[in-house]
Amino acid sequence: MSTVSTNANPPTLAEPLKLFIDIMLVALVSGLAFVLEDFANAQGWVEIGEEARGFTAVVAGAFAAVGVILARGGSLADLGFKRPQSWARVPLQVFTVLVAFFAMETLVPMLVSLFIFVPEPDFSRYASIPGNLGAAISLALILPLTASIPEEIVYRGFLMGRLSSFFGETTRGASLTILLQAVIFGSIHFQWGIGGMIMTFCMGIVWGTAYLLCGRNLWIVILAHSAGHMLFATLLYFG
Repeated sequence: MSTVSTNANPPTLAEPLKLFIDIMLVALVSGLAFVLEDFANAQGWVEIGEEARGFTAVVAGAFAAVGVILARGGSLADLGFKRPQSWARVPLQVFTVLVAFFAMETLVPMLVSLFIFVPEPDFSRYASIPGNLGAAISLALILPLTASIPEEIVYRGFLMGRLSSFFGETTRGASLTILLQAVIFGSIHFQWGIGGMIMTFCMGIVWGTAYLLCGRNLWIVILAHSAGHMLFATLLYFG
């Protein structure tokens, strides 16, 4: 695993504006897709189940993120799509990321609950999954394509790349980058309620840290995210 540099140069004065524009472009595309999906669904033009609500927003955001990076003269490697240092280590890295997530997801709500009441995540939108094997299998297969991959492109590959350019590649800059993207990642899961936002905030911290420690390799966090979603669908099936 790589380490975070501690001697990177701070951004120039022009850099923050460019980075802000990049982030806002992706956010606007994603937000517009969310609004259009809601409108089309309300008009009966398309039928999108509650469990899939919002997938067009994250997919559109991922395409926008790729477009912004390419327009800036970058490549897919800048988003983390590069060969791991060792494919043999990938399964162990993915397993470690999942263990770290489950540990943090258990401990953080317990600590927060010492001060405020923390409700369980609201998974009512997945009410059709428990006991429905076909629906559970479909969800397990669809989530990696409609959530794991596009979310990792947007929040780890793109957003963390932009934030790292702003905060710098120092240890302090990396910490701010991980924290801010985790807050944003947790916030966009508002449909899961406060408990779900805390859960996905923890996910953002672990996924973001793993992304940096694994040399900004997106495949590792995509695989961990996908494995987590498959386990999630399995747990939903068993209620």
